[in-house]
Amino acid sequence: MTRLTDSDAIVISDESLGSESPTDVVLSNVAFINALFGELLTPEEIAPDALRSYYVDYLEAQVMNGGFAQFVYNSRWDPSVVQLVREGLERMGAVRELEAFASGAARVDSTDPRALESFLASDYFGNNATRDAFNAALPAEFAEGLQAANAAWLRRHAKLVVAPIDEMRSEVRRRSAALPDRADRLARARAAEPRDLKLIRRLCEEAGHEFGRRTAADRRALHGQEVWAFFFVTDRGPHFMIDLGTSALMFPTTFERDVDETQLVARIACEPE
Repeated sequence: MTRLTDSDAIVISDESLGSESPTDVVLSNVAFINALFGELLTPEEIAPDALRSYYVDYLEAQVMNGGFAQFVYNSRWDPSVVQLVREGLERMGAVRELEAFASGAARVDSTDPRALESFLASDYFGNNATRDAFNAALPAEFAEGLQAANAAWLRRHAKLVVAPIDEMRSEVRRRSAALPDRADRLARARAAEPRDLKLIRRLCEEAGHEFGRRTAADRRALHGQEVWAFFFVTDRGPHFMIDLGTSALMFPTTFERDVDETQLVARIACEPE
């Protein structure tokens, strides 16, 4: 019997299994894997069939949103992702969809490497002949039944483990804490973060807040000029950061577009970009 702590367990919540929407089990698997990725686990450290379901769902979401070309573009046509999709479709018995995907993949693989590289580096929107050719090679309708097939496969999988959401969260934390090189992984991940996130983390540390997550970006008025504000959530609620180049400012979020400087939470010095 597969246990929650087994590395090859496919983990979903008890709520999703009892949901009126049969595809909630797929979304629960996706949420668990996203949490593991967020805690710096690698694909090699996640149950292979859970990943296959995850990437088949990614394919379905991308294709139904913007066509097969969007999947190619956003996946960067990563060979490991493409292989997991193929294997997932095969294992869940989606024969028609697998044949259609193979046909679309053949069209991508036959594209001149320089043209494919140019497509992946281009602006996806606007006039884009390669995008249109990929979408014509594999119409989006092929993916319409994928989520149901994915859900049915997960429900009957021998490695499926059903757990309360709190236990799933605890298991994510346990797996993260067990990584022998977690500190090194965290350092590399932080070094690769964009400037705005690095500044937000520093501001939270300066203010004594616990950083939660980024949310959005919008314009605010400061000293009579429009500036970008980067929004995030801490353990004390929603805030935003303004990067002035040589300093960064942290304020609590309000509905006003004019920044109230009397509400300044923290200020740090920083190097110009």
